[in-house]
Amino acid sequence: MGCRSLEDLSDTKEQQIEDEINKKEVPHLSFKETYYVSAYAEIKGLEKRKRTPCITVLNLRNPSLSDTLYFTKVDYYNSNAELIERHIKEEGVIELTPLKSAEFVIEKNINESNGSHIIVEYGGVTPPKNKALIEAVNIGNFSQHGFSFKSDVVQIHE
Repeated sequence: MGCRSLEDLSDTKEQQIEDEINKKEVPHLSFKETYYVSAYAEIKGLEKRKRTPCITVLNLRNPSLSDTLYFTKVDYYNSNAELIERHIKEEGVIELTPLKSAEFVIEKNINESNGSHIIVEYGGVTPPKNKALIEAVNIGNFSQHGFSFKSDVVQIHE
């Protein structure tokens, strides 16, 4: 089993996701939830002046054996709450049939501060038996030492 660079993975997955988003129409969703995902554009190293850039791999999974989930929003904001990138267009949707998943590789600009945010919204035609699994892993390296850590995901109630 070979290893691919994150850049190659990003390009391939983004094209696959973009193709799927453009093919689907949003059905009427009687169930919707919104989640906040913390992401890190950079973290402080041992030398406080030096910051190390990170990328975030956002994974959306449908753990259901029978329900289809529809993701209608994956928006990336900087630490000033300014929308940087909308990964699903206004009328687009990612349809995840049972046990299917989608992945986004979010690369950030080193000039951003560390407090980046991702808002994810999904729903179902009926309330699903199992909620979506949303995960984010931040990846980077100090010199020759790589690191990764998982981010928190919190449901937004408004």
